[in-house]
Amino acid sequence: MRTLLLLAGLTALTGCTDTAPTTTTPATQALPQEKGHDEGHDHSSGKMMIGHLGKYHAKLTAHLSAKDGNDLDVFVETVDAPTPVALPTLKVTGVARRGAEEFPLTFEPAPADERPKGEAAGSCSHFVAKAAFLKPTDTLTVVVEVELDGRNRKCTWRNFEVAKFTHAAE
Repeated sequence: MRTLLLLAGLTALTGCTDTAPTTTTPATQALPQEKGHDEGHDHSSGKMMIGHLGKYHAKLTAHLSAKDGNDLDVFVETVDAPTPVALPTLKVTGVARRGAEEFPLTFEPAPADERPKGEAAGSCSHFVAKAAFLKPTDTLTVVVEVELDGRNRKCTWRNFEVAKFTHAAE
């Protein structure tokens, strides 16, 4: 099943691991770090928090809008030269956690004018989820599970500070 699943419940800094497609890990169980991953480096890129997915990056950012509602955006790119990587899915479900509160999320493709031209039908590299619960003062934990290159890869954004990682506030 090719999906990008947001879960919540892990703590500390951003980390990733590869898992077999049928393996599930309880949200309270810590995941081992991906080999070669350096916890000491910066996990931000401008207004986006970087998560590592092997040879790919997943970037998380927030969009706050009193007019249109708040969103969370996920971008998937290559590591070496930031090039979008379209996942073979158009709907992504998940959960964000703020303290003990959990919020279900449904990510869908960003509008066509916000995505790379020529992205294949049925695929997407930029997902957006409505997040009405989101506040500028929030700190969230989000775990992303993505199937890439035939393997499930988990990536965790911990201590995602909405104020720090908001790319637009209207």
